[in-house]
Amino acid sequence: MVRLEVTRLRHYGGRGSTRGEIRLETIESHVLENNPLGDPSRRQVAVYLPPGGPTEGGPLLVHLPGFAGAGPHEADPPPFLGENLFGLFDRLVRTGASAPAVLISPDCLTALGGSQYVNSTSTGRYADYVVDEILPWAQERFHTGPVGILGQSSGGFGALHLAMERPGTFDAVGSSAGDMAFDLLFLPEIPRAVRAYRQYGGPEGFLDRLFAEPGVLKGPTDPSGSALLLLAMGACYSPRSAAPPEFDLPFDPETGELLLEVWSRWKAFDPLDRVDGAEPREALRRLRRLHLTASSQDEWFLDIALRQFVGKLEQHQIPVVHDELAGGHFDKRPRFERLFPSLVGALVAGTVER
Repeated sequence: MVRLEVTRLRHYGGRGSTRGEIRLETIESHVLENNPLGDPSRRQVAVYLPPGGPTEGGPLLVHLPGFAGAGPHEADPPPFLGENLFGLFDRLVRTGASAPAVLISPDCLTALGGSQYVNSTSTGRYADYVVDEILPWAQERFHTGPVGILGQSSGGFGALHLAMERPGTFDAVGSSAGDMAFDLLFLPEIPRAVRAYRQYGGPEGFLDRLFAEPGVLKGPTDPSGSALLLLAMGACYSPRSAAPPEFDLPFDPETGELLLEVWSRWKAFDPLDRVDGAEPREALRRLRRLHLTASSQDEWFLDIALRQFVGKLEQHQIPVVHDELAGGHFDKRPRFERLFPSLVGALVAGTVER
């Protein structure tokens, strides 16, 4: 006979079983009004409030989801015995592994799957949305203090991008398998995307079919995933400013030939290239903590990309914490188990990790 205490059976992954409070708030964005893709300007923000009372002066964490993700999804009830991101943070707070903090996660999803948290004439002003609307709203509503920003994949890129783009806005930055070293990340996707475009009569034909039959998208590692990813990146990194929402691809969609002029526009966003600039370097050097993680079998080689980036940071004497863990790109849980306590600890202590 098996006898179990009822308390041992409690599952902490679901929204109703966390010690802190999880809520969805709605914001009407002014900067996203009439955006080129016709995406909604009324958006939800997922919010986690730690147990124990007032949040006055406490840390605020801004989490940026990965490609095709949105903040409200992070608060969805997880599968049986699973754990969503908010449940993970609640567990860390509940067990004392992390100091308490307010955690918010916005919705920056677009019709093409993602915004990369940049301002683009083809997608909208998503950098301004996060920094000028979401952040002040959260600070005023919850009366928080120092601010950290972190994200997964495209969100990890977004955290670095916003930290370099808006110096002094954030006190700590964390990246979980964030996009960088675009040569390693995106160039291998081009041949797969070209095959998908060929199947549907070009990029426009692919999108027409995708929107009519979403089942065309077979997953992120399928050619269909490559085809959508590169279209979304083109809208973010190489818009045609005079003709929104049009944008350029950095390759010929029939032959895959690289178009260097457009590719250089993409590379201007690459953190590996940006850190060579004096202003981005100084922005990162001012942080209380910069914590970067990846997994050793990342399907997009972001572990190798991160090694290159960390090498440059060290050359420029920029303090950084670098973790490389087992697993693949989507094994994000161990990475966030390190990022959350690290960033909150730095925000509480006000120290720089060297």
